[in-house]
Amino acid sequence: MKHTSLFHRIQQHKAPDTLFLVVEISQGDYNKYEYNHELDVLELDRVLYGPMFYPVNYCDVPGTWNEHDKDPLDAILFSSKPIVPGAMVTGRVIGAMEMIDNGEIDHKIMCVNAKDPRFEHVHSVDDLTPYQRKDLVTFFELYKIPQTGKDTTQVGKFMNKEEAGTFIKECIDMYTKKFGDLKE
Repeated sequence: MKHTSLFHRIQQHKAPDTLFLVVEISQGDYNKYEYNHELDVLELDRVLYGPMFYPVNYCDVPGTWNEHDKDPLDAILFSSKPIVPGAMVTGRVIGAMEMIDNGEIDHKIMCVNAKDPRFEHVHSVDDLTPYQRKDLVTFFELYKIPQTGKDTTQVGKFMNKEEAGTFIKECIDMYTKKFGDLKE
């Protein structure tokens, strides 16, 4: 079967170290967009209910499938500036953040913009500033409270690059089992 959606056409042939990401939400935005894989467009899912905004660019990882939440992997992308939703960006994987969302495993792959020279020195989560890590945890612990109440999300530990790589490979394998070979 020939796939026409970006979700299927963008192959992760440099994974797990480098991922090709589709930006869903720009850093600083409070509109929550999701990539509609059937229609091949970004769709406004909701506007955040509280006075919070995304501290990083939030991305979809095409060619992956997280069996736990029945969606592609999510990635957060550190970059100097917001990136327009719908853009494809090369992300260098630095780790992951454990997260449970509505009782489902929904870990966030952590990347830096591979084409942003201001992040050339960042190769692991430990290379981020304490406030970059703290802002990320605070946002994901609190952003759903005004909509769904406390304890909707739980943030765990930061995973290193190797642990993140294992999870990425599992999700690429899950994609292949569910949708077929990426090269079809």
